[in-house]
Amino acid sequence: MTPRGILKGLARATGGGRLVQRKHTSLNREGEEALFRVASVMSEGIVRDGGTFFGSTMITFDLEALAPDWRVTLDNAERERLLRTIEGSVRVRLRALRIARAQALQHVSNRPLGTAYADMKFSLRGRHLHLDVDLEAEVAVSSALSGT
Repeated sequence: MTPRGILKGLARATGGGRLVQRKHTSLNREGEEALFRVASVMSEGIVRDGGTFFGSTMITFDLEALAPDWRVTLDNAERERLLRTIEGSVRVRLRALRIARAQALQHVSNRPLGTAYADMKFSLRGRHLHLDVDLEAEVAVSSALSGT
């Protein structure tokens, strides 16, 4: 313990922390559920190039159908805010990927899919918010009879 009145020596200044805290808007679980309740899904795909599946799934959210569940008016500014929010939502992206993968499995006739590579694009067109998922995955060769 130092005697009273004696100051400690100077400390070397170091840079700040490596994490940056930012304010952002996120979608809660109820908002996510409401969003996917009004979703419609359309998908197409083909297996080619020696067993690679290429497909596209469009998930369309009808924002007018969403309005009763939303607690704010979905005017143009709020629609843009919703678009930016779901673009950054890991849960929405994961759920969309799961939907696209399930759609792909319907196209490959009971054959397992390997690792899937996906690209997602979000857009706002009038009263609809579109999420396009382009998916590419290797298709394993298997036989339903042999169980492999």
